[in-house]
Amino acid sequence: MTVDNSSPTGLMWSGRPISSPLKDVWTLSRHMVGHFVENVAPCGTLPGDAIHGDITTITRTCLELAISLLDGRDIPEKTERLKDAAAGWAREGVPIDTIHHAIHEGFKIGFDLVITNTNSNAQPTHADYADLISGAKLLVEILDTMTTAVSSAYVRELRTVVSEHHNAVHTLTSALLAGHPTSTMARECGIEIADSYHIVALHIPPHPDQANPHLDPTIVARRKLRRIQAALATHTHSTTLHLLSTDGGTLLIPTTRTTTADLDALTTRLSHAARVPITATTTTATAHTIPTATDQTHQLLDMVTRLRTAPGLYRFDDLALEYQLTRPGPGRNHLATLLDPLDHHPELLTTLQTHISNNLNRQRTARHLHVHTNTVDYRLKRIAQLTGLDPTHSTGLWQLRSALIARTYIA
Repeated sequence: MTVDNSSPTGLMWSGRPISSPLKDVWTLSRHMVGHFVENVAPCGTLPGDAIHGDITTITRTCLELAISLLDGRDIPEKTERLKDAAAGWAREGVPIDTIHHAIHEGFKIGFDLVITNTNSNAQPTHADYADLISGAKLLVEILDTMTTAVSSAYVRELRTVVSEHHNAVHTLTSALLAGHPTSTMARECGIEIADSYHIVALHIPPHPDQANPHLDPTIVARRKLRRIQAALATHTHSTTLHLLSTDGGTLLIPTTRTTTADLDALTTRLSHAARVPITATTTTATAHTIPTATDQTHQLLDMVTRLRTAPGLYRFDDLALEYQLTRPGPGRNHLATLLDPLDHHPELLTTLQTHISNNLNRQRTARHLHVHTNTVDYRLKRIAQLTGLDPTHSTGLWQLRSALIARTYIA
C-alpha cells in the first residue's frame, strides 16, 4: 500500500514530490521496525505482538506525518496519535532515550531515501535547488515536531504516574504508621506489605542557602526535599515507604530488601543528596508493631538531636543506656541537678556538651568553639572544680554525661 497525497504546495524535485521515496509506508515501516530490532538494543527484547503491532503502527504514523509535512499539509491527528503512544510507553516504563534513539534511526533511513531521490540523473532546475534547501529545513522541523510531541506527552504522563505512586505510598505509609493497614488497601495501592521493616527516623537540618536573604527559603527547602526523594527512588527499592517533610520524616524499608549495614550507606547518600548532614535513628519491627516502634525510633532521634551528637545513623543498641536515662523518674531528676553549679557559667556547659559530642577530642572541640586547646583544658578543670566531677576521668565523665542527658529532658 502506498500513500499519494502530494499537493501543489509541497516540495518538488525534478517534477516529483520530495516525499515520493517515503510513500510506500507499509513496506518502509516494516523495514524500519526490523532495523530497530537489530540496532536499538531494548527493542530486540520486546514481545512479537508489540513489535508487529503498536511499534509498527506508530512507525507508520511517523512516516505519514513526515509525508504530510513535506507535502505542505499538517495532520494533527497523527501528532496526537504519537503523543498517545508516548504516554503509553511512559506508563509501561520504556526509557525515553530508547524512544528518541528509535525515532532518530528511522529518521536517518527516511532522510537517506529522500537524498538518494534528489541525486537522480534528471537535470535539476533552479526551483529544485530552492525546494531542496527548504526541504532540508523542513526535515529538521519534522524531527523537532516528533521529538517534542514524544517528550511532552512522555513527561506529562510520567508526572501522573509518579503522582499516583506518591499518593499510594503516602496512603499506605500513613496506614502502617497508624496501625490500620489492610490487604485491600495494599492491593489498591499496588504495594505489597512486608512482614517486617527497618524504621528510619530522619532529622534534616536547614540548608545554608535557607538563611540567604537573597533566596526564598521555602524554595530552597523544597529543592532539598526533592533531591532526597530522588535519591531514595534511585538507590532503594520501589517498596520503600516514606513520609517526609523539609525537616525530617520516617522511612519504612522492608528488611528483605535492605540489611542493617546498608542503612549506614543510605544515610550517607541521603546526606550527599540533601547537601546537609542528616542525623537518623533506626529500629526493626514487624508490620503490626510499627506504630509503637516508630514512636520509639523518633524518641531516640529526639534524644540524639538534643544531645547534639555528630550526624549519622544511630541504632537502639547504641543508645539503650542513654534512652533509659531519659525516662521520667527520681533518678533522672537527681542526675539533672548535678549540673546546677554550671547554670551561671554557660560557656562551661557549652564546652562540656561540645567535648562529649566530639568524642573527647580536644582539638576538634577547640576548633568548634573557636578557642585554643589550652582554653578547653582550663574549662574542663573549672567544670571539675564547680561540680566535683572530673570530665578527664572515666567516673566523673560518666556522671557528667548522664547528667547532661537527663538535663536535656528537664530544661
